[in-house]
Amino acid sequence: MIVSSSVFRAVRRAHGLMQVRGMQALAAVYTETGDPQSVLRVVRHSLPPLLDTQVMVQMLASPVNPSDLNQIEGTYPVRGTFNNINTSGTVLQACVGGNEGVGRVTQIGQNVHNVQVGDWVVPQRAGEFGTWCTRTIVDAQSVSVVPEEWRSGLSPLDIACLKVNPCTAYRLLRDFADLKKGDYVIQNGANSGVGRAVIQLAHSWGIRTINVVRDRPELHELQRELTALGADIVVSDKQLTADSVKQQLRSLNNVRLGFNCVGGRTTLQLTKYISEGGTLVTYGGMSRQPVTMPTSLLLFKDIAARGFWMNRWYNSCSSLAMDAERQSMWKSILGLMRSGQFVTQPLSVSSIDEASEDDAQRIVRDAVSWTAGSKHAFVFA
Repeated sequence: MIVSSSVFRAVRRAHGLMQVRGMQALAAVYTETGDPQSVLRVVRHSLPPLLDTQVMVQMLASPVNPSDLNQIEGTYPVRGTFNNINTSGTVLQACVGGNEGVGRVTQIGQNVHNVQVGDWVVPQRAGEFGTWCTRTIVDAQSVSVVPEEWRSGLSPLDIACLKVNPCTAYRLLRDFADLKKGDYVIQNGANSGVGRAVIQLAHSWGIRTINVVRDRPELHELQRELTALGADIVVSDKQLTADSVKQQLRSLNNVRLGFNCVGGRTTLQLTKYISEGGTLVTYGGMSRQPVTMPTSLLLFKDIAARGFWMNRWYNSCSSLAMDAERQSMWKSILGLMRSGQFVTQPLSVSSIDEASEDDAQRIVRDAVSWTAGSKHAFVFA
């Protein structure tokens, strides 16, 4: 018996709808912006029917980034997408939290050709769909496939944390100067996710790093930790003004770049050690204090000030050349992970089980606190 392609597609479509109908998921959602601990709640909701151009994704892991919390507060330039969510007969106009993560495709619509069942996928851009959920249905064009050969031997958490911090570090090192082996970069927030990624990528490329961290009682322990990642010099923000450190850093004439994610006085002190003709690149503002630069650095050292936002870079990837560069970047970073030259930053990992909404609510509330003390991530059981 010969079955026509149209009949086959209809059967496939009907099977997909049957599979999705009645399927539920847990998700951390908010119906209004505000304090993440106050406005986020975990709900069980029914998934909508799978359309021809959509895919179902079972989430595997998702980190909690500061930008996610800013988005929930309503202070981030990229807004979350609010959709109708059916929870036990009540329809909420809500947004699922989270912008970064990895999931496995479990079903595809009949007109989907760029994704296959079993593929591991990540969101193409922030704000297109939330990642703090056990499963979701999204447009196939809103995800990017991470090829199996690139991720072989890596954990879901490694892939979930790929797009933001490691890629920010990659672009900081690649896009603002033609760095040579032996050149230096100086950065604050060196123990952050981006800071650790800068250390490891720079070390693998033969670039040296000067790393400034906030002063703390356990400073020596942190210095040893960052040195083990490949850092060349690690000092606290207080030590940055000490005569011995000043003398050491002023003796270097090839500090080509400075990376700032803090702002305020620490950034001013850091900028003084950038060599003539170098560039200060700001990619964050954790202190919420302005970046100031003395006129003398502009006039007599020709220091340039630039800004970088990873989302803007991803939004520029519409051309084939830029998309190829994105893929090359991901492949390069994942290759370093597989070879043991790059490790994901330390994470406080919590498992969210679909069977327990109360436990999930507690886990999410703890993870989205600004005073959590460590970077959190969810894995979905």
